Amino acid sequence: MNDNRYNYHDFWQMRGRQSIWVTRNISYRVGAMIAMVASRLGISPNMLSLLSAVITFCSCVLAVYLGQGTWLASLVVILGLQLGYAFDCADGPLARATGNQSSFGSLFDKICDLSSGMVFPCVLAYGAGHYYYQGVVEAEMDYTLRVLLAVIILRSILNVLLWLKELIVHQASRLEEDTRERNLWWRIKRTTSLYIDEPVYRLGIGLSWSLDWFWEFIIIYSIGILIITVIYLLSSKKEMDLADKVAE
Repeated sequence: MNDNRYNYHDFWQMRGRQSIWVTRNISYRVGAMIAMVASRLGISPNMLSLLSAVITFCSCVLAVYLGQGTWLASLVVILGLQLGYAFDCADGPLARATGNQSSFGSLFDKICDLSSGMVFPCVLAYGAGHYYYQGVVEAEMDYTLRVLLAVIILRSILNVLLWLKELIVHQASRLEEDTRERNLWWRIKRTTSLYIDEPVYRLGIGLSWSLDWFWEFIIIYSIGILIITVIYLLSSKKEMDLADKVAE
């Protein structure tokens, strides 16, 4: 059923205010427009979650089919990954603004996010071909699967850690601004978080695939993710121990 009661501002107000900068200020703007159109076409939030995964996956498959190194394939993969994420930024605002929130919808959104996030790098890796490393042994060793698994697993772990910490320790509401003290450490963490911001990651992986630097990007990115994860775990333990003492 079409619903013209809601405008762009209604959905923009329902953005995730504690998201990382690019997601919060760019992807959610596009998402608000998608949510407005979806509300008028009678498209449900769960359908937007599914479309997000489908667009992400299909754009990578199409890019591989068109052939790495062509301008059309590059355009498809870069724009397709961003559009897929914009749909992901539309399902939440659509559900919250129209009062269609549900526990299953939240779970379905996470499933679609994690699934597409794990699958689309594999599709691009297939299009990029194998990665070999000439080590101390004479034969070249194929590191394709190992390198790919490293970035997928590390990124998934970090995303889950971020989500659980904000939910459990800080009891963060997606509609409220971050109320924590904005000291130097807070600013350093917010700046560093741009490295793992989803649209930034998708732009990086899309560009690197287009320029035939896919495996170089994956290797460097996975090293950065590992460092951030270790630092995040160490700093989180201190914050969680303090929260436990306050709760006692």
